[in-house]
Amino acid sequence: MGRQDILFNLKGEETMKFLHISDLHFHRDQNDNTEAIHVLETIKHRYPNHMLIVTGDITDDGHELQYENAFKALEPFKGGVFIAPGNHDFGAAGTFYSYERALRFDKMLSKPLKQGGTFTGDATPVVNIVGEPGKQVMLIALDTNLETDHPFDFACGEVGKTQLSFLETLLNASTSKKMQKILFFHHHPFVRNDPFMEMIDARQLMRVIFYKVEVVLFGHKHVSGKWKKVHGIQYILASDNTPGKDYAREISITDLKIEVNDVDIKPEVVNRNSKMRRKKKESLIDKIGQ
Repeated sequence: MGRQDILFNLKGEETMKFLHISDLHFHRDQNDNTEAIHVLETIKHRYPNHMLIVTGDITDDGHELQYENAFKALEPFKGGVFIAPGNHDFGAAGTFYSYERALRFDKMLSKPLKQGGTFTGDATPVVNIVGEPGKQVMLIALDTNLETDHPFDFACGEVGKTQLSFLETLLNASTSKKMQKILFFHHHPFVRNDPFMEMIDARQLMRVIFYKVEVVLFGHKHVSGKWKKVHGIQYILASDNTPGKDYAREISITDLKIEVNDVDIKPEVVNRNSKMRRKKKESLIDKIGQ
């Protein structure tokens, strides 16, 4: 289990703010990454004091070039970005688990982005503590990839007994109880009876985190969702596939108060193009009316 304490630069602000995004699916050809690159550039420019949480499928199939492209786009957030792996990061076509690709995730993203821990090998959570003493937030990242080579299994998720045991110990520790906690991973814990998508030990996970974490974040299904005060958790949030979307969820934490809002992440280049199209349309209407 990796852990590091980060005194994030809040620049005098009392509130810690996080943006949740997911499923960037970086490809080998940068021409296919335009939307992902633009949205990350927009977030960095528009929300420079926010921390970023990315819940998996950062690459499309874990190829080395995809990891290179993803790192270039995420490097400006280093020190303030927190990631978890998805099934596409660890396997070809998001289906066939590859230990080589899993190691690549740690070598090319976890370590250079200074995650304070790795996701392959020891099957334990990666933990980061952010904020000043007395006002700290614990960020807990899980690897929910099912390590199987059967094509019908791999899009499913599993926390696993070892990781669940470490998580339970962590959440029961006296130091952890004093902090607000954000738990994040890739797979959707509420999908049921879907042999291609479900998290097979979701019920066991919910028993471990019942009334013990404040926020849960995930992606995977490419469908946005928000659940409030479920299983003793203040907010459970699902992100859609972020590239090309207009909004992302912002989690604001001030002392014991947590707020969740949708914030604009539409790239400026898109906004400018929309304005230009609108002006052309208005000009055409004026001409027709003359």
